[in-house]
Amino acid sequence: MNLNNITGNGEFDVKYIEHSHSEKTTETERSAKESKDNRGKVKKFLLYGKSFLPFFLSHHPECESFKGHTLNLGKIKLCIGCFIGYPTAAIALLLIRVFDLSGFFYSPFFFVLSIIFLGTFFLSLLQLTRNKKIKIIQKFLIGLGAALLFNWIMKRPNSYEVNSRTAFITLYILLVFLNVYHAYGILGSCHKCSTPFNWGMCPGFCTIRKRIAENKLDNFLLKFNDFSNKILDRRAKNKKRS
Repeated sequence: MNLNNITGNGEFDVKYIEHSHSEKTTETERSAKESKDNRGKVKKFLLYGKSFLPFFLSHHPECESFKGHTLNLGKIKLCIGCFIGYPTAAIALLLIRVFDLSGFFYSPFFFVLSIIFLGTFFLSLLQLTRNKKIKIIQKFLIGLGAALLFNWIMKRPNSYEVNSRTAFITLYILLVFLNVYHAYGILGSCHKCSTPFNWGMCPGFCTIRKRIAENKLDNFLLKFNDFSNKILDRRAKNKKRS
């Protein structure tokens, strides 16, 4: 069968095939470009994560205002609250389970003790945790108190589902409250600073800025400069009024 009889134009067939091939090539190139862009975005995201690793571990800027909030292990700074409180709670729950002490720690005495341990949070409100030793003891007691409270709730004479739900809601509210207070404290200290929220310039983010530069990333922290200047202007105006 003659192909020209079907199409009526052999030249059109050649152009059609070339056009189809061109479309497939373009689509392949587009897919390759999108794949390369996606890999670039993932790599960039991981590099930013690597750059901010010191902050992920310390949860505080590296400045004098937060010197008493971290534990120093060589060049590594660890958040006292997270690296004392959470491990204490996890280890306490593990020991209670391993040694089958749930019944022993279910007594009303340990419920009251858990509330007392959690109540040491008020040492922060009284500014007593400015002493690092007191702060470490407080975080240890809060972690232990959370473990005892969790065990007490799980041993209540209700179904496992009800106890689990109650324990989750109780501890979730506790964690949200502690984290909000923690964030408020950091932001409050930054606001009072002579360079408020100017994380692109202040010494508290010096290591992070250095890592960003080493990884050839955009230092988006510099964008906080205008916000910082507005706070300083407002502060100056309020000072003049007073």
